[in-house]
Amino acid sequence: MASKTIGDNSRIRTDERVPRSNMKPVRPLRGRFTHSRVSELLTAIHGEEEYKKMQDSGVDKRMMFGTNPHYQALVVGEELRDIEGNVLVPKMPPSKSIGALILPRLEETFSLEGAKDPSNQMNYTPDDDEVYGKILHKYDEIVLAYASPVCSAHCRYCYRLDLFNKDTGKMGCSPEELRDYIVNYNTKLKENGDIDPETGDRRYPIREVLLSGGDPMVLTNAMIYRFLVAAGEAGVSILRIGSKEWAFRPERFDEQFAETLKIVHEKYPHMHINFVSHISHPDEFLLRDDDGNYIPNDGGAGYKWMDISREAVQRMLRLGFTTIENQTPIISKVNDDAEALRILHEEIRRMGIKPKYLFQGRDIEGHKAFSVPVEQAWKIHNDAMKGLSDTCRSRFAMSTEWGKMEVMSVIDPIALPEDRSALPGRLFHVLDEVLADGLIVFKAHRSPHEAESQGDLIIAKRNPEALWISGYEDRIIYDSRAQKDDKYDGLIEMLLMAMSSNVFEKFLVGKDGEHIGLGAANDPDKEKEAKKAEEAREKVTA
Repeated sequence: MASKTIGDNSRIRTDERVPRSNMKPVRPLRGRFTHSRVSELLTAIHGEEEYKKMQDSGVDKRMMFGTNPHYQALVVGEELRDIEGNVLVPKMPPSKSIGALILPRLEETFSLEGAKDPSNQMNYTPDDDEVYGKILHKYDEIVLAYASPVCSAHCRYCYRLDLFNKDTGKMGCSPEELRDYIVNYNTKLKENGDIDPETGDRRYPIREVLLSGGDPMVLTNAMIYRFLVAAGEAGVSILRIGSKEWAFRPERFDEQFAETLKIVHEKYPHMHINFVSHISHPDEFLLRDDDGNYIPNDGGAGYKWMDISREAVQRMLRLGFTTIENQTPIISKVNDDAEALRILHEEIRRMGIKPKYLFQGRDIEGHKAFSVPVEQAWKIHNDAMKGLSDTCRSRFAMSTEWGKMEVMSVIDPIALPEDRSALPGRLFHVLDEVLADGLIVFKAHRSPHEAESQGDLIIAKRNPEALWISGYEDRIIYDSRAQKDDKYDGLIEMLLMAMSSNVFEKFLVGKDGEHIGLGAANDPDKEKEAKKAEEAREKVTA
């Protein structure tokens, strides 16, 4: 539903009580390969020969390198202390999994296939000049604002690469622009009786805001305060903050930030704050011994957390008006391991973080270096959920142009009898055409705007090589994205193909298997039927 800002865009002032957080000990390092410190660090890690190959291949042109002292200490296995000598990261063996998350890979440029704007997010930005490219409004009840264009380290698989590289028109949003858009949208919707005047469909008011980017938690407390007040002034119920700082720099969730949230809560006591953490692997928060094994708690359940990580979580949850939910993609060489994911789920839930989603890696440019095939990722997730109660489990989903699709099941191929005579000819061909590869079932867990397809399914023949929904488009049997009368088109085409193939075999092949043509047995009726089958087959294959 189109809208135009009608607010006065009055500036939101920062409360003078908002304190500053000191992040100097974990200040980020970002840069291309021409940056001297970047070059020195990556040469030490990869070696001169490998680093030179990455330079020549233009790996940094696809995405610049980004790290920070906390995460880098985990990658290389070094101790990190703050200015007063307090240990932030204890010395542990280097983590290959964490290294694979931020360290450039030569194979990133082997194939640059993929989308500049994954899931066509720009199709869901409002057509209002003031917020175009700054806000994503895909689902009625929630808007996403690009609050920050940067992160404190760079995930090499990042699907917001176009925001960093300024490729598609995405840009940062101000707190005032966010507030005014929400107020305007909800006002217009209420005036129309919650009905879209263009379509006549029931629509829903904005009740939630997701601050994203980049990472909103790299902003100062003063700027975060302004965004929270913007949400409060707009009357939203829940303010979400999506951040990987829980893993990159848990130091960010300090007492000063907690005090900032308390000040906001005084003004808007009915607005809940929900953190969406991006924790990808247990190595990001658990202590490990000299052999790289996690250290069990003394006389209790679970494993020992790094103090800085545990305190960050506990400090935020103690506030009483906050929750934390976790989501992360399954990425090759990072967390494509069922046991690591099981420990991740179990440990964060024990600490009070609710597992929410594991995602299929998006089809960004260069995604083939990072993505695990969909069906393999589904199995990894399914295996990881074994032995976990429902409070510890997540959904495995794909965040597509058509909404979030949960991968519900991967079904094995049908076992047809070797003796074809055991089944009627046509039935054998139908079953072979539709079920011989097995099936994969997707559920429309979230669907855009009026949520018409929510809860419906997409069923397709399996493709073990598929990395995204695009790998199934030519084998879909039932498609909830299609118009009501067209959802079974894929199945109908397959049935026609199978049935026409059977007719051809019946009338073009003699009893001894020899090809004898349409005039088989000189039977005019059979010849007519065979010609009709040929026409049907040509129609299907055209």
